[in-house]
Amino acid sequence: MAFDGATRTPVCAVLVSAAALLSAAPASADPNDGAFVDAIAKDGIVFPDPNAAISIAHTVCGELDQSNKSTILAMKVMKETDLSMKQSGYLIGAAISAYCPQYIRHTDNSTRWLNPGPPLM
Repeated sequence: MAFDGATRTPVCAVLVSAAALLSAAPASADPNDGAFVDAIAKDGIVFPDPNAAISIAHTVCGELDQSNKSTILAMKVMKETDLSMKQSGYLIGAAISAYCPQYIRHTDNSTRWLNPGPPLM
């Protein structure tokens, strides 16, 4: 599933549907779900429904499986949510750590210029 403006409504509908399905069967939940939600919450990233964040994380891993760059995914997450670039990047990193650790050493930093550096005084 790609993140783009044309699919914002269907993405939300899928996320809500997935959340309903996931909340109906907590016994089959991934053991990494709690750790992922806790990790992003420590950075101030809180979704009204944690299953929506988990769904985004799984989508991120699927996009990485298709060789998409992590920074492009962070920009897409930022566009589709109200997260800052830094928070989107953190969510991408937490998703990779929790659900697709094979990509830990395969992220890029091509958007490093978006993060402000120290004051030049």
